[in-house]
Amino acid sequence: MRILFSLLALLAGACTVYEGLGLKPGVASENDVRRTMGQPALEMANPDGTRNMAYPRGPFGTQTLMVQLGRDGMLQAIHPVLNEDNFYRIQQGQSRDDVLRLIGPPVETMDFPRLQQQAWDYRFQDTWGYVAIFSVMFDRQGKVVGKVTRRLERDRPSR
Repeated sequence: MRILFSLLALLAGACTVYEGLGLKPGVASENDVRRTMGQPALEMANPDGTRNMAYPRGPFGTQTLMVQLGRDGMLQAIHPVLNEDNFYRIQQGQSRDDVLRLIGPPVETMDFPRLQQQAWDYRFQDTWGYVAIFSVMFDRQGKVVGKVTRRLERDRPSR
């Protein structure tokens, strides 16, 4: 069992070490990013001409890396985005595109016809090391109407 947890920890750490593979902000191009990280799950153009590319990663899909490219196509930054800090930034009235730009595509969606709402679910590892689900609720116009987080496991994982 220890070997399994060690392997999972190693894989989780390896997912964020792209700088060691030559992806340095201001130096790496979009082609370098695609060659190293592969095809993104989502690409979005921003109003200022920059672009975001989302890369869901990690064991059990608990991490998404957001790659930010400048107008010149050069790497500006790579950030893990499935965390409480970003979840707090999601506010009532924001659009689906705002959420996609901030935390990327959901792992699952679910419709609630009676409420006339749709939930987007994201698996992540919370600050305390628990695997959890963060859900964002959207109304029919695609605006955030609520959000909730729940843990999937009761016992703290062994480390």
